Amino acid sequence: MTELEQHRKGHLGYLSVLLASALFGSVFTVAKVPLATIDPLALSALTYLVAGLALVPFARASFRLGSRRELRYMALITLFGAVAAPVLLLYGLQQTQASDASILTNGEVLFTIILSSLFFGERPKGRLGLFAVALVVAGLFMATTNMQFSETIIQFNAGNIMILGSMFLWAIDNNVSRRLTTFSAISASKMAMIKSLFGGLLLLAAVAATGRWQAVAAIPADLWAIIIAMSVSGFGAALLFFLEGIRRIGTIKTMSVFSTTPIFGIAIAAVALGESISIFQIIATGLVVTGILLVSRR
Repeated sequence: MTELEQHRKGHLGYLSVLLASALFGSVFTVAKVPLATIDPLALSALTYLVAGLALVPFARASFRLGSRRELRYMALITLFGAVAAPVLLLYGLQQTQASDASILTNGEVLFTIILSSLFFGERPKGRLGLFAVALVVAGLFMATTNMQFSETIIQFNAGNIMILGSMFLWAIDNNVSRRLTTFSAISASKMAMIKSLFGGLLLLAAVAATGRWQAVAAIPADLWAIIIAMSVSGFGAALLFFLEGIRRIGTIKTMSVFSTTPIFGIAIAAVALGESISIFQIIATGLVVTGILLVSRR
């Protein structure tokens, strides 16, 4: 691969992750609407099933895997990232404040980097690398809290624990996905399709087993439109771009860029809801961008 091709691969990787961040950043606001009336387990099943179906054309509907090793890795990322994690996230969102949820979702970045450092040998290089990660985390903390704290963030309530648990499971998913891309030629679109579709089917089976079919049958048409839009963009497309980023630029750089998700969430809320952007959020954006640039250079 020539130097020009390497630069192009890197640029496409960063762009992919930024798109994933923007799309996933919209989920936390949009998901609150169906969660007001729909059971989180049923919503998780529908979301991933629709996302998987939307990805079929991109993956050319190919479910064939090259080896049992690929099958084992796909099973792991499906169970962790498309079954357990989304269920915990949506149940958690029902039971905690939005500001607290934003703070806790930053745990995915930390958990992913820690796991990557411990088990896969991919870690920020030197003190500058650690400092860059710290800048990203500090910026996100400032952006998502606006330096205001609710009483619930220091309490170990069920919603907070569930969201932290989902972030840890997605961190495992991120690292296993990265490992899969190192020995397999499987495309990001195929990986995302299999993971989403089979995750959705497993969750749908859980919905049936627990007698929640009525929750699905009672969904009105206007909520279906919201669910489909959220599933296709916020989960399906975001997952596809995220995996493409991991394949092109690695776990650490991907997670550093993906940590801009709350920033996009703030911007989307400002445009859609007319919310003002504070000075703390502006400073936070500068910290995050600086941290990302430092990590990328390393």
